This record gives sequence, structure tokens and C-alpha cells, in this order.
Amino acid sequence: MTLARFLILYFAVILVSCKKELIDKINFKKAALQYDLVIEGGVNSFSKEQFIRLSKPSYNVSDNVAGISNAEVYINSVKLDETSTPGIYSVILLENKNYGFPYRLKVIYNNNTYFAEDTLKKVTPIVFSNLNIITQIQNDNLVLSVPKHIFSSVEPGKQFYQFKGESDWDPSKLAVSQTYAYTHIFAPPNGLYPLLEQRTNVTLLPADSVKVYKFSVSNAYQRYLFNLFQETDWKNIFSGNPGLIKGNISGNALGYFYCTDVVSKKILARDLEK
Repeated sequence: MTLARFLILYFAVILVSCKKELIDKINFKKAALQYDLVIEGGVNSFSKEQFIRLSKPSYNVSDNVAGISNAEVYINSVKLDETSTPGIYSVILLENKNYGFPYRLKVIYNNNTYFAEDTLKKVTPIVFSNLNIITQIQNDNLVLSVPKHIFSSVEPGKQFYQFKGESDWDPSKLAVSQTYAYTHIFAPPNGLYPLLEQRTNVTLLPADSVKVYKFSVSNAYQRYLFNLFQETDWKNIFSGNPGLIKGNISGNALGYFYCTDVVSKKILARDLEK
């Protein structure tokens, strides 16, 4: 055995034996900034019932995110009630399609009051050719390649794709991950160091259907999302340390209260290749 091979084997054994011990001793630095709460959710035109989630920030990788109860939550002075899920508040809002007008959120928690505001912008119809979906035939199946980000679009927005066997989009699922795709009116960041394109491939039968939900995004929410993704999805070796991405919530709180108009459309998978 050569010396080089011996050293490689030696350090491999050391690494495996120390792996668990090293993990057990990992300590994270205490967060420089502490926040009172995180606010998620907003107003949508798809359903009359609206949902807001309040949670306590977690500063430890082993801690679960806890919902905040006993808060007062209002949208345009209409009070929300806490649901059976701790930290999630809901209300039937009859006026959920006031396009061009602001909706205002007010949260009272632990003797502090927090405010936020966003404007409902009308969504444009779904045009599949603008979604940059790549299709390919493989063994009588249709493979769809769906991008997570589309840049330099004529309007900002979000999309949600429901494929066969998957659940509908649900505005109440604020504590459950729902995967979105995004269109940005800005050019890709870090132009000198191109980003790797993020795509999800889905294999379907030609007769399977795909349901697409499209969401409008206000200009302020678009800027927030673009800044947020520069600290998450678009980092590279030239990126700096993650910065503080402050939403539209006043006071010592994080998150974004948004308004979104929603349309949906169902199409056969085979029609996407046309």
C-alpha cells in the first residue's frame, strides 16, 4: 500500500469515528437579533375565508416552531378567531376582491401592536407559453420540467402546480409546505456568475391533467421575495453572509402580510407540448 492510499484510509476511519461526536458538539451562535413573533398569510380572492399564522421564532435547530395563541388579529377591523390549530387565525371576509385598495392587518400580542398593509392587484389570465415548461416524450410518458424562477417577466407572480395525486392549493395550510414557482420582473442577480437553473421534473401520462393556480403579487411583495431569494436560492461562493430581510410588519416582528388575486386552470398534460 502506498503512503498516499494509507493516509486516505487513515483519515477516512478517523472521520467516520468522529462524525457523531462532532455533530453532538455543534453549537450555534446566539442570534444577534431577537424578534417577538413571525406573521404569515394574507388576503386571497380565491376563498372567502382568510388565514393568518402567528408563531414564535425558533433560534435553535432542535426546537419546533410554536404557534402563538391569545393574540388579537384584525383585517380591515374585522376580528379573526383562532382555529383548532394553535397560532392559525381565520375569518370569513366578504369583501375579498377590492382591487387597487389596501388591506390592513393589525395584531395585538403581549401588550404590543403590529401593523401591516398590502394592496390587492388583479391577476392576469394563465398563459402556458409564459410558464417556461419544457416537455419531453419518454417511453410514451410525458416529462414536464417546471422552473422555480422565471426572470425578466412582464409582471411578477407566483404559480402553484397540482399534479395527479397531489392536493389542491389551500390557503389554510400555512404550517405545511406548499411549493410555488415565481416570475420576477427583475433580471437574474449576480450576472457575472450565472445561477444554476432550478427545475422540478414530473412524469405524467398524456391523459393526466395538470391544474395551475396563478397568484398576483404586489410590487412591494415582489421586492421582498426577490431580496429573500438572494439570501436563499441564489447564493454562490461570492455571496456575503445572509442579511436581515425585513417584511412589511411594523415593530419587532418578521414576515409579510400579502394580498393576492387567484385564478386556476386545468389542462391535459398532452396539450402542454403544443
